[in-house]
Amino acid sequence: MRTTDKIFVAGHRGLVGSALVRRLQADGFQNILTASRDELDLRNQAAVNDYFQRERPDIVFLAAGTVGGIMANSTRPAEFIYDNMLIHATVVHASYLSGVRKLLYLGSSCIYPRQAHQPIDEAQLLTGPLEPTNEWYAIAKISGIKLCQAYRQQYGCDFISAMPTNLYGPFDNFDLTSSHVVPALIRKFHDAKLAGATQVEIWGPDRRCANSSMSKIWPTPACS
Repeated sequence: MRTTDKIFVAGHRGLVGSALVRRLQADGFQNILTASRDELDLRNQAAVNDYFQRERPDIVFLAAGTVGGIMANSTRPAEFIYDNMLIHATVVHASYLSGVRKLLYLGSSCIYPRQAHQPIDEAQLLTGPLEPTNEWYAIAKISGIKLCQAYRQQYGCDFISAMPTNLYGPFDNFDLTSSHVVPALIRKFHDAKLAGATQVEIWGPDRRCANSSMSKIWPTPACS
């Protein structure tokens, strides 16, 4: 990338997107394009096409999506598969139409089978059943990977994918009903320390029943 490139970061307000913006700015990239949900609905192909034709980005980081933890995935499966399939479809297609030089699509490690061998390698993709608690999100992200592969194969686009693992950091979501496991644990233990509680409830999939979850009670750590 050149520091003069126009770089569109989709999902710039999220954990990963905001980290990308900060890193790009620190490395001297100042021509960074962002758009909030109110400014651009990434599920709307016509709107995304118009934005790309107007702004003409050179590079795209696709970090946008509807995300969440066990509770969010379990209660909003339609949103997770619909929103995410549309978001990557509109951005990838608009990138092709407008001549984007390179696109990086960010997926998730949940694309791999539930019983994947550790450490996971790329060859295990699509070799077994997915984790039921997030399969709708996983299917959407797999389709995004395949979408990039298809545009690369048919049109020669330099569209690639990367799969972050469990991330946490500034601007993460700490809401207990929709956050991922690491920020949820941080929030629960933090709240427990402030309240002087001796135990916290931890969620996780119940291996006795693929579509249910159970809780475990853990002691609050002695350290803060």
